[in-house]
Amino acid sequence: MNTKDTTQVEPPPAAPSPETASAAATPPATAHRNGQPKPTKSKPATNGPARAGAFTTKAEPSETPERVTQTGGIRIANEDALRAVPLFYYGERGHWFSTDGRGSFGKIPDSQAKSYLAEYGFNKVVADAQGNTPAERAVIWLTQNKRVAFAGALAGYPAGVHESGGIRFLVTESPALITPKPGKCDTISLLIESLLFDPEAPDHQQQITCFYLWASESFAAFFRRIAEGETDKFRHCPALAVFGPRGCGKSALIELVLAPLFGGRKADPMNYLREPKFNKDLFSASLLVLDDKGASANLTERRQRGEAIKDLIWKPEQRMEGKGADALNLRPFWRLVIAGNDDESGLQVCPALSDSLEDKLLILRAQKADGLPTSNEANDEWAARIRAELPAFAAYLLAWRPPEGIALDPRSRVANFWHPQIVSALRELQPEARLLELIDTLDLIGDDAPLWEGKASEFEQAMRAKDAQGLLDRVFVTGTSAGRMLTELSHSHSARVAKTDRSGVAHYRIFKGK
Repeated sequence: MNTKDTTQVEPPPAAPSPETASAAATPPATAHRNGQPKPTKSKPATNGPARAGAFTTKAEPSETPERVTQTGGIRIANEDALRAVPLFYYGERGHWFSTDGRGSFGKIPDSQAKSYLAEYGFNKVVADAQGNTPAERAVIWLTQNKRVAFAGALAGYPAGVHESGGIRFLVTESPALITPKPGKCDTISLLIESLLFDPEAPDHQQQITCFYLWASESFAAFFRRIAEGETDKFRHCPALAVFGPRGCGKSALIELVLAPLFGGRKADPMNYLREPKFNKDLFSASLLVLDDKGASANLTERRQRGEAIKDLIWKPEQRMEGKGADALNLRPFWRLVIAGNDDESGLQVCPALSDSLEDKLLILRAQKADGLPTSNEANDEWAARIRAELPAFAAYLLAWRPPEGIALDPRSRVANFWHPQIVSALRELQPEARLLELIDTLDLIGDDAPLWEGKASEFEQAMRAKDAQGLLDRVFVTGTSAGRMLTELSHSHSARVAKTDRSGVAHYRIFKGK
């Protein structure tokens, strides 16, 4: 006659008694003379109730149907108790993760996972008729029911189990969230407002307003994700590009203000922008920072950079790819900051400008900020003041509202702004500016003609006919260069170049320069 599974769950005591521990640690005899396993039975505690999830196991012959489900799942009598155990299995890496007592999760070996289960009452010594202890059966159940597709820090997520797009993942640690608290933030305000004040603009405060729009929208979205659990909500936001003289304070703004506001972690996306793979290191940081180290004189690379930046900041789902692991689609919270000097070398960190980037980039010009420290001792004290003001500045951003009448992008709720002086300098780095100069130098438009008109191929032929020195060889590098650059000029220099469509074919009208 078969012996039925008599697994029971009993309430836990305050702590296991020495006798209970001794009984649980006593190894049973496990073999008959014929070599078959001998049924075993765990000793009940003699001076207190059994712990939660503990097994009082009688022999379970191999033909007992209740051990597994029809689909191969392990059947556990006290499933609810086991489901509450804070253990998770990262199958891709074969790692276990458990709480560390501080709200985060740490990696532990398989043996420690069983010991962890023993603390929750699943005996890891007394085996049943099939040779498995309750802890071992619990391990199998956990690998089937609490397996996660990814475990690690993830930008814009608090620690815990999350699910997105049918993927369950474990975020092992929360970002360092600044708790907003009303107060004064004069040091931070002086840094920002003197850095971005534009004495040459009709509206001296325009850049400052644009920055506060970007910062307030971004921090509010980040805060809601972490503090209120809005992890599935995506907010479009342009990259913030700041160019100014060396030592003006833009690095301090990033390191001391923006990085702490967005969780304290930052990452450099340059390698991913050059070759979009193996980007797993970006997924732990909410602030991505691109600086002068990414400057490139290669225009093709800078055009590709613009397309990669659009994908990086404008798509809700991002493909995370790490070495030796399957790729996953996740929804990180990212904000991108580009910072460089305002000379030719520093500007080359910026992607090549195009119409498609108009709402993807916020381009600001910086000057030297007021109140910057002039010694190491003064810098330490100044940085400490900024850190102390961060809660007040966080509260200020959450309460900040844009002034009436400012035009906001309907998707990002941020003003689209490109500083004209920085844009002019960036345009000079692109061959369109050189082409416009050559149009005048080679006298494409004669004195007796008001303009030149035709298709891009006709334009290239007319220009090459006048180019005895081969000046155009480094400008028209592909068969489509002429058309692409004329199209760019029709946007950036509309008074000189106009583009029209005639039966599906682009025609251009080129006017004389003044």
